Amino acid sequence: GSVNLDWRARFSLFMLWSVRSVSQPLKHFGRWVEKAINLCASNGGILRTLYTLSMDPQALVDPSEDSESYLTFNGHMEPRISLLQAPSSQRLCLSCPDSKAVADVCAMASKVAYENPKFIEFVVNQNWKMHLLGTYNCWNEFQKKNSTQAFIFADRETDAGAIVLAFRGTEAFNAYDWCTDLDFSWYELPQLGRVHLGFLEALGLGDRNRMQSFQRLKQNIYENSRTPLPQSPTSVLPDFVLSDETKLLAYDHISAELVTILRKHSTGHSRGALATLFTAMLFYNREENRVFYNTEDDVARRLAALYTFGQPRVGDKSFASVMDTSLNKPTMRYFRVVYNNDMVARVPFDNSLFGFKHFGNCCYFTYNYTLQILPDEPFRNFFSPVYMVLSRLYALFELVQSFFMSYRYGGEFSETRLSTVARIAGLLVPGIAGHSLVNYINCVRLG
Repeated sequence: GSVNLDWRARFSLFMLWSVRSVSQPLKHFGRWVEKAINLCASNGGILRTLYTLSMDPQALVDPSEDSESYLTFNGHMEPRISLLQAPSSQRLCLSCPDSKAVADVCAMASKVAYENPKFIEFVVNQNWKMHLLGTYNCWNEFQKKNSTQAFIFADRETDAGAIVLAFRGTEAFNAYDWCTDLDFSWYELPQLGRVHLGFLEALGLGDRNRMQSFQRLKQNIYENSRTPLPQSPTSVLPDFVLSDETKLLAYDHISAELVTILRKHSTGHSRGALATLFTAMLFYNREENRVFYNTEDDVARRLAALYTFGQPRVGDKSFASVMDTSLNKPTMRYFRVVYNNDMVARVPFDNSLFGFKHFGNCCYFTYNYTLQILPDEPFRNFFSPVYMVLSRLYALFELVQSFFMSYRYGGEFSETRLSTVARIAGLLVPGIAGHSLVNYINCVRLG
C-alpha cells in the first residue's frame, strides 16, 4: 500500500485543523441547544417552560440525556419513528431489496442511529416490533474519542429473516464528523484502490499519526483470510489500544458480532444502511478468486442490499470498480440515495486533483421528490456559477414547499420549526439543509 503525502494531504490536514479548532465551542453550543429543546419538549413548549421556570422551578422536568425520551437535534428536527408499513410478524422481504418497505427500514434506521441506546431500544423493540441485538459506540484513535456509532437489529428475535446494521451519519454540531467528510487524504490498499483515510480511521483500522503501521494492514488481511476465524485483529492500531476493552474498534468488533449473529440465525441475511467502506473491507480479490477480509464470508455472502443516504465519496476509480463488481453484479445490491443539492454527497471532490469517485448508479431525487436513476448526481462537485444560483433557488423553493407538505401529503409530512430553521439556513449555505434526514425519509415515502 502507499500513502499520499503530497499537497492534497497537507491541504486536507489544514482544513481538518481549521474545523477542529472550533470543535469545543460548537460541541458546547450544540449541547446547550439540545438541552434547551428537550427541556421545552418535556415541559409543554417554550412559553409553558418559561412560566414553570419563573413560578415553580421545582416542578420543571429535566430529562436525562440517556433516557428514551431525550432526542438529539436531528431527532427533534425529524420526529417520525414509525415505519411506512405497520409492524407485523412477517419477515422483511429481502427477495425485493429495492422495495419501498426495505428502503424505508434503512432510512429510518439511519435516523434512529443518531439517538441514545435507550431510545433506539424503545423504537426497535416497542414501535417497530423487531429485536435490537446491540448498540455500539466505537473508538477513533486519531480523534481520541468514541465517534463511530452503530446498531444491529433483526426482524424477529428467533429465526430472523433479516439482520440490519445501521451507522450514524454526520451530526450537526460535531466538528469531528465534518472533519471526516471534508478529509481529502487517502490510503492505497492493494487490489482495492485508494480509500478515504478518515473512514478507515473511523472503522478503527488505523491512525494517520502512525502511518508506518498501515504497512501491516495488508499482512493482517492476508493472514486472517487464510484461517477459519481471524486469529488477530485486522486493525493496525497499537497493542495498548487493541487490548483496551473499553475501546471498541468498529470494523473488528462489529464484523465479529455479525458472524456470531448470522451463525445463530442461520437463515438470516445482512443488509441495511452499512457504511460503504465497512462493506468494502469484507471483500478482497486475491489471485482472481473472491475471498473476504477477516474471512467474514458469512456476512458478505448474505449481504442482500446496501443503502446509503447522502453518502460522501469513499475511494478512487479503482475502488469504485471493485465495489461495483462486488455489489452490483450479477444483481444490483447497492442503492446510493441522493437528495437534490445535498452537499455531503458531493465531497470529497471528483476531479483530477482529488480523484474520489462514487460507484454504481445514483438514486437521485429532485426537489419535489421525483426519482431519477442517473450515473452520477448533477453538479457532482457543486463548484460552478450555475450551481450557486440554482442551489439557492432550490433552497427557497424547498422552504416554501415545506409549509404545504402536510396539506398535500398528510399530517405525517408536516415539518417542525427546527426543520424550517434548517431550511432558512440552507438559503445561506445551500446543500447543508439538503442533507437533512427529513428529505431522505420523504424521498423514500413519496418517491
